[in-house]
Amino acid sequence: IVMDLISKRKRFNNSKNSHLKREIPKKENQEEKPKDIDFNIDIRKETKEISEYIIRLRKHFHRHPELGLQEFETSKRIKEELDKIGVFYEEAAVTGIIATIGKGKGRHIALRADMDALKIEEKTGVSYCSQNPGIMHACGHDAHTAALIGAAIILKKYENLLPGKISLIFQPSEENCKGAKLIVEDGCLLGIDEIFGLHVFGDIECGKISIEEGPRMASSDIFKIKIYGKAGHAGKPQQCVDATLAAAATVLNIQSIISREVNPIDSAVVTIGHIQSGSQHNIISGEAFIEGTVRTFSVETAKAIKNSIERIVYSTASSYGATAVIDYNMSAHPAVVNDKDAVKSALDGARKIFPEESLVSIPKMMLGEDFSVYQKRIPGVFAFVGAGNEEMGRAYPNHNEKFNIDEKAVLISTELHVAYALEAIKKETRKQH
Repeated sequence: IVMDLISKRKRFNNSKNSHLKREIPKKENQEEKPKDIDFNIDIRKETKEISEYIIRLRKHFHRHPELGLQEFETSKRIKEELDKIGVFYEEAAVTGIIATIGKGKGRHIALRADMDALKIEEKTGVSYCSQNPGIMHACGHDAHTAALIGAAIILKKYENLLPGKISLIFQPSEENCKGAKLIVEDGCLLGIDEIFGLHVFGDIECGKISIEEGPRMASSDIFKIKIYGKAGHAGKPQQCVDATLAAAATVLNIQSIISREVNPIDSAVVTIGHIQSGSQHNIISGEAFIEGTVRTFSVETAKAIKNSIERIVYSTASSYGATAVIDYNMSAHPAVVNDKDAVKSALDGARKIFPEESLVSIPKMMLGEDFSVYQKRIPGVFAFVGAGNEEMGRAYPNHNEKFNIDEKAVLISTELHVAYALEAIKKETRKQH
């Protein structure tokens, strides 16, 4: 009998205590774990409804390309589009725009698109060809901008369902590695928990998507070299120091760095993209200019290549009787390294709207992206989006004068932005260390 009474009392106390536990109020600053939210939004249907509008926007941006930190008309049009749908925004980084959707107190995530174009004379022959001579959207930033506006339209429509906030970063000046740094310096990442970005590629088949963790794109160093000789008449070379000859030798000698000074196991690229020397056929040039870039995934390799370039430039110039000055911008931006948990959010979202065969593995690239500047501060994920279509004659690589895309890639990009946002915003905020 005694044992039965004890047993009954224990059961009563346990029951009473568990009831009391449910009644205990939360501490003031205690974080509430996010609920499993089902937004019940048909992303593909929503994107299809505005697909023609998004593609028209892409054509508009393609027709009116602008260089980094000069994207004034692009910025103006983006603001007009945001005004139409009632999205709040602020200016940042000269021509950049930070828009905000959502009023919830939960997680704060960001979506990013770059806006700038390149110094290339377009040769696509399309009806919406660049109207700005010598400037072209040859890297797909027109598609990125249009896609993010598309995402804004959809997310704004369902703003009341969002448990947190979504920042839309329209970033200037990616091509010269200045935009992301300016965005950060303006304090635009403060309070943001995680960020997503993407890039379209003409040499990847449209419909293929890569969302993978770890290193994805290389860090970029930029160097500028000035070689000084002695100008004079082409018929009297003995009186001159030919800067063109010294520059040519310098370019050739630099090419030996990767093949003979870098560990073959390491990934690295040294490219000379710009040479300028001389003014006409009968004058020996007294000055030459060389501009190039170094791409690596290792800080140690980057430093070693910098030392090699400096040694080669000075010694080569000296051997031709010339002098040299080097302006070396180390770490214009770091490598793009995708965060594991951010990748999971992006993949979870993508798998809800794309078949598994669309999600492919693509090796890391030696291309650079200043999205990595954000990833140094907050977790982030950067996706590769296929945009090439050989049947349409649109399979030229990025930065080519005939670069163009299958515009389905613009719609896919919009869908990826929205899918990631809806997955990431409902997850528990990670504590930053």
